[in-house]
Amino acid sequence: MIVQEIPIQRRSSQTPPPDNQQGRFRILLIGLGMLMAFGFILISMFDLQIVRQNTLLQRARANLISERRPPALRGLVFDRNGEALILNAPEYQVGIIPARLPRGDDDAEGRIEQRIDRIAIYNRLANMLNLADQFSIGNQITSTGSLSLTNTSTNTNKIAITAGDIFTKVFQAQNASRSYEFVVLAERVPPDLALIIQEQAVAMPGVVVQTTASRIYPHKELLGNILGYVGKIPAARANDYPKPTYDPVNDKVGITGIEAVLEEELRGVKGLDRVELDVSGEEIRRVGESKPPTDGHNVRLTLDMRLQRIMEKHLTEAMKIRKSPRAAAVALNPNTGEVLGMVSFPGYDNNLFVRGISQKDYDVYAKDEHTPLINHALADLVPPGSIFKIVTTAALLEEGTVTPNTTVNDPGIFVLPNKFFPDEPNLGQKFYCWLRTGHGPQRINDALRNSCDTYFYKTVGGFSAERIVGMEDAELGPLKLEKWARHFSVGSPNGVEVGTVPGRFPTAQWVRRNIGNPWTTGDSYNLSIGQGYLLVTPLEMANMIAITANGGTFYQPQLVREVVDAQGNIVKPFQPKPIAKMPISPPTMNLIRGTLLDVLETGTAKTARIPGFQYAGKTGTAEFCDDIASRLKLCYPGIAEQPTHAWFVAYAPAEKPQIAIAVYVWNGGQGSGVAAPVVQRIVADYFNIPLSDKDRAKIESEKTSSE
Repeated sequence: MIVQEIPIQRRSSQTPPPDNQQGRFRILLIGLGMLMAFGFILISMFDLQIVRQNTLLQRARANLISERRPPALRGLVFDRNGEALILNAPEYQVGIIPARLPRGDDDAEGRIEQRIDRIAIYNRLANMLNLADQFSIGNQITSTGSLSLTNTSTNTNKIAITAGDIFTKVFQAQNASRSYEFVVLAERVPPDLALIIQEQAVAMPGVVVQTTASRIYPHKELLGNILGYVGKIPAARANDYPKPTYDPVNDKVGITGIEAVLEEELRGVKGLDRVELDVSGEEIRRVGESKPPTDGHNVRLTLDMRLQRIMEKHLTEAMKIRKSPRAAAVALNPNTGEVLGMVSFPGYDNNLFVRGISQKDYDVYAKDEHTPLINHALADLVPPGSIFKIVTTAALLEEGTVTPNTTVNDPGIFVLPNKFFPDEPNLGQKFYCWLRTGHGPQRINDALRNSCDTYFYKTVGGFSAERIVGMEDAELGPLKLEKWARHFSVGSPNGVEVGTVPGRFPTAQWVRRNIGNPWTTGDSYNLSIGQGYLLVTPLEMANMIAITANGGTFYQPQLVREVVDAQGNIVKPFQPKPIAKMPISPPTMNLIRGTLLDVLETGTAKTARIPGFQYAGKTGTAEFCDDIASRLKLCYPGIAEQPTHAWFVAYAPAEKPQIAIAVYVWNGGQGSGVAAPVVQRIVADYFNIPLSDKDRAKIESEKTSSE
């Protein structure tokens, strides 16, 4: 077909021309949109490159700056004579810095390759760490409390970790923006294994071995309940340890005992290093001035480890003879309140906790009914028995209930008439003195020396058959005794730095509220000799005898002697803290002190005297029936004789006291036959006085009829 043959369609007069106006409008809109977009880009570029250049440049540089805080060395703890109680030993940690792990390309193939490389590192590292139990841990504690190196293999350093565990820790660190920080995977890694891992770290990018300090407690159970231990920050208490002072993931803090109480003094101050990193996480250069860490302060306690060992030796000997599972002793300087010795059995090895105690080991402690995780010197609430008669004597004399010449007859056994049927002897209640044959006529100094129960029964609670009024009535009597008990620290909340539990003094009001019974004359009788509802702690009884020793001043018991810096400068000196001065008359105090001296010369503790050396004390034998004794069927309704705790309190020398001590043995028998011999040996050894076998008081293996 030729061109001329193509039909030509011509516009008829009825067809309107096309609308070119709409097309031009669309082109205009597109152009305007492009112009606005280019304008926005230009404005943004101007803002980023000109207006906000400095701000963004600093921010970009900050992204390349990593802050590292070298840890401070935790302060040491010593006894009053400079013997180390807590040591720092080198410890190896193995971990990963996530930013240094292998990286792949950003495409899918690169991400797969990265994952394969990292998993290979995780598996290899986990396999190596799981061999830890085949290596020596390196540091062992000797029997003398020092450290020694050993090459003996031990299986107590088992590290159980999987590649999955490592992946999880790395993932969590990255999510928390901690990619440039050291993520701890294993602690207490044996030195030989740490060296092997360090050598092979070239083939495991990101794996790092670092040295840190670990706490060593050379005295184990002997000081466990006093010193406490350090551990990882509990998640529930993370807010108590704010950043940057603490790293809530890796830092260890004091959890219990002195470690916790003196956390601020012991922890030190971390250093600060700012380093510039490249994209691979490698350090390029240091930025600014580095701040080295400041080591924590050292602490000197008031404890005398020589005395502590003496107390341990003789107390555990008595426990073994009496087959007692629990005991405690506290020794104070009566002139300052310093705690010279404090032992609590059973105790616990705090090294197990700082390493990360196994569930098996923890269950042994947790399931022990005698609670080794509790300091029995501070927390055992038990009846004091006749050692409380020191308080009763002071109350009777100072309240005017008796005079030094008031005489009361002790027949050994007597009947308290029934309140409603006084003429019916069969309805009365029998009360016994520990000496069933009776002591006969007794004045108050005789009663205290011989520990005559009957004298204190009648003079406190009254005895109408002999026209003895007692402390007026059932309501006022307990209140008067309570006042003097408070003067002697019983029920006082003023404990040592590591805490204490106040004793319980029962008043008539307390009995009504808690027992639901009215106060009776029998309750007054029991209270007068340290029985009934009265409960005390060994620390309170040590305070009581210390107050007696110094003539009436109650000093705050203290365990911390001083805090010193790394250069040996005293940061916090020891200051005695007198809490109160007892309002007791000199004649009364002199009578009590003179009688306590007689207790060792001619009284209930005469077998525990030390030839050529005078010291004063008081025996106590306290009946009890707690949950453990009930379960073991040591006590039950109708039993003729209840089990008893053995107590003895003393101070020495008698003229110028330097030490006041309280000893308590759970279910130990008699104070005179068990606790008093323990104190005799402690005092003799402490003052370097030789005791012959003839002069050494015998520790009774069986319960005898004595106080």
